Amino acid sequence: MAEVPVGFNRLATSLYQAYRRGSLRRESDESQPIFACSQDPLDLEPARGGEPATPVVLRLLATRLQLGGRQAPEKQIPHVLVGLEDVSPSDGPDENLQPVSTEEVDQLVELLDRSTSGLKDNHAGGYDFPRYDLVRWLMKGYAGALPRQEDPPPPPPSFKDGQVRQAMYRRAVGGAASADSVWGRIQLQLPGWLQPLTLWLLPAFFWLRHSGRVPVLSGEYRWLRNQGYLARGDDDNLFELALRLTEDKRRNLDPERFAGLLVNAFLEDLRAGFRPVEWIHKHRTMHPILLVGPISRINGGYLLVRMVETVRNDTLRFDPLVLVTIGRKVPPLAEEPAENDVSMDVWRTKHLEESLRRSVGAWLLKFPISDTVDEPPPPRKRFGPPPAPKPPKLEEEIPQSFERVRGPMWRRRSGGWSIIVTVLVVLAATYAGFGVLDDRRHCGGDGFRWLFFEAVDDSVARVDGDCVGLTDGTNALLYPSESFGPVGDKILGQNRQAAELSKRDPERPVITLASLTSASDGGSSPGGFTAEREQLAGLAVAQAVQLGKPSQRYEPILRVLIANAGPRYRHADRVAAQLGALAAKDPSVVAVVGMVESRQSTQDMIRKLAAVGLPTVAATLTADQMIDVSRMYLQISPQNRREAAVAAAHVRNQLATGKDPFGNPLTNKLIVYKSDDPSDTYSQNLAKDVVQAFAAVGISGTSSSYSSQGGATDPAAAGREACDHQGEVVFFAGRGQVDFQAFLGGIQDRCRTRPPYLIGGDDTTKYVADREVSGLNQSVPFQYLALSLAPDLLENATSESADFYSRLEELFPYEKTDRGRSLDGHAALSFDAAYAVVLATSFLRRDNIAVNGGTVWSALQSMTDADGAKRGYQGVTGRIDFGGTVSRRVPVNKPVAIVTFQRGKPVPKATIVCGSRSESPAWCPAD
Repeated sequence: MAEVPVGFNRLATSLYQAYRRGSLRRESDESQPIFACSQDPLDLEPARGGEPATPVVLRLLATRLQLGGRQAPEKQIPHVLVGLEDVSPSDGPDENLQPVSTEEVDQLVELLDRSTSGLKDNHAGGYDFPRYDLVRWLMKGYAGALPRQEDPPPPPPSFKDGQVRQAMYRRAVGGAASADSVWGRIQLQLPGWLQPLTLWLLPAFFWLRHSGRVPVLSGEYRWLRNQGYLARGDDDNLFELALRLTEDKRRNLDPERFAGLLVNAFLEDLRAGFRPVEWIHKHRTMHPILLVGPISRINGGYLLVRMVETVRNDTLRFDPLVLVTIGRKVPPLAEEPAENDVSMDVWRTKHLEESLRRSVGAWLLKFPISDTVDEPPPPRKRFGPPPAPKPPKLEEEIPQSFERVRGPMWRRRSGGWSIIVTVLVVLAATYAGFGVLDDRRHCGGDGFRWLFFEAVDDSVARVDGDCVGLTDGTNALLYPSESFGPVGDKILGQNRQAAELSKRDPERPVITLASLTSASDGGSSPGGFTAEREQLAGLAVAQAVQLGKPSQRYEPILRVLIANAGPRYRHADRVAAQLGALAAKDPSVVAVVGMVESRQSTQDMIRKLAAVGLPTVAATLTADQMIDVSRMYLQISPQNRREAAVAAAHVRNQLATGKDPFGNPLTNKLIVYKSDDPSDTYSQNLAKDVVQAFAAVGISGTSSSYSSQGGATDPAAAGREACDHQGEVVFFAGRGQVDFQAFLGGIQDRCRTRPPYLIGGDDTTKYVADREVSGLNQSVPFQYLALSLAPDLLENATSESADFYSRLEELFPYEKTDRGRSLDGHAALSFDAAYAVVLATSFLRRDNIAVNGGTVWSALQSMTDADGAKRGYQGVTGRIDFGGTVSRRVPVNKPVAIVTFQRGKPVPKATIVCGSRSESPAWCPAD
């Protein structure tokens, strides 16, 4: 067991009770005492390295506080040891405190300089001392710049010359007025119009900062202005106070008050670093310990103790300093050590009362070392060498478990940063989550939107699980299938080209067409949307044609919007309102094209579009009653009654041979299968027209309904039932997706080798268009009605068809493949619908008529050859001629093709087209 001087164990025990932080917020009566050790004679270590001899007691304490030794300073308890020269006077104690001299203040300054330098070290606490540094900077006389040799000697620094003010500005900004300063270099990089502004902003900013009146911003300047140890007049400002601290002025100050200013700045900086702290600052778990000795009247040590007591008595504010001193006497009166011990608990009960009375020694906790008070030193001999110093009394050390106290994880700097990072991660995750949800709510294209920074596409929203609204192609999720990607990208790119071309050629009008369909997010396969994709592709071709035309004032530039009203147009009100509002702001929105199914909901959609002043030009709708829905409705395809007449004439022609096209016996009986859905206008109307048309040519028939929503008679069951009609005509008037596929499956299940003669309506083209599905049918041949034909379905394609499909393949290379090429003809029908609007706009421009939805509707109806108008045109799908009457709004003698499907693909040489009488078989009907 090590031996230590007598009294060291008591000192270490008391220090052990004081070095830990008790709470986050400390009250004034919780400040720590001044541990005043006395030892006479002093036991000093030998001086080394030019440093003064250090008291053994302080070195022992420092060793105990360095837990890992000098090799591991990061483990030590924050402390700093300041050794002083042993210049103790020989005279005895004072009854009263003596006036402070300027020389004592100089010694105090040196002591505080060493103390602040040590406490700035990270291992000693890492404290900052902005207030003390400010006072010391002013004390060093930096009020003015050093003159050059050739300059005349400057007058003494004075406030009137503004040198203090200028120096403080230069200290704050590093010389803002100099071109070589940081601020000066920044100013040179600013735009010319901003440089004069900084000449006003910087002085204004630093006037506010140096005013000392603005919390936080004024910082240490606010403290200097409000401290109480520097005498001031009623109208003094900060610069006048600063001037008094400069080298040529501070000698006029009261040394004691000036010493109080220095110690107050020192303690205030410690308070600021020890306050309840935020996460990113250090959490102080231990008081800073300052070990100073040996102290005396003339080396600054006594004055330090005296002024720490004075500042604490004056302010009654907590400061965290734990000051440990040692000298021959008890400071600040150089008294002899007390004989009785006073514990920490006893001291705490009485020190506040003594402090309020401003008692000398109210903050002292005295520790005599080696018990020297009971044995006075022997008298000195007049002659001969002085007696050898008596060795100190020793005792066995009682080890104290000093340890570096670590705060709770959430109060450490690392924990603070961890909390900040966690909070930032949570905020980022929350932000990202809301960005994803908002993007999903608006059907964004990349799954995320930068909230507050990225404009939201309010025209598209997810309603009841469906993406509905309008887009120019930027929103890739408006349609649920990935197969729309290439078409949407192409339309988006061409829309941008159209905007650029319009800027270069403002004489050409810009018209906007909205392609409207009803798609669902219900998990349909990509093939289920082939018809919708092909309609968009046809619009893209029409757009490309117009972009490539030479500049003419009557040739419009075409812009395309993609619109989706949800399955069966359930969100028709929302989309119609959007289109109407857009058309009201942008007259270039002139028409809506597209539409995919003739249903009651489609009729409602058309009425809503007419109510907002937009005509509808349908590409594929065929139900007879569609033209009765609205006068602002036109269609490119023929009606169901014409399809039924063509089918009836074709079958009557086959009956003349007694066999169907596949060589099987054929009788004059008909069975028509239709959907039992009353809202499916197409199926109900086509079945009725077929029965009537066949009856007109002497073929009696009946109709049978199946349930497309599931039930006892679903499409597959209807297909199995159709096997009972061998030798009869079986006409399927339902939907091609997915009902016709199930219907064929029922036939394959029961009579694959001897199927009935099957004819499908024009919606069957959707089944044929999905080649991955239709190509699997190798056993059941059938014929179907088509409204348009790709070159693949004809032995000799027309020039219009060849040109269109060549451009289609150029824009979309996947159309060149067997799997990519659609056979439904919807792209061509959509092209003809768009081009009809383009021609109508051209007519209006030639006649100098304003272009809007109403005038375009009127110009569309004038598209005819009747009465010598010569405004009909030869489209890809046949001649477009609306007959010259307002009530018709359907092309005259629009071609209807009969396509034969056998062994998984159509047979081009068997295709029959009934169009104009001059180009059709003799048995084809005419309007």
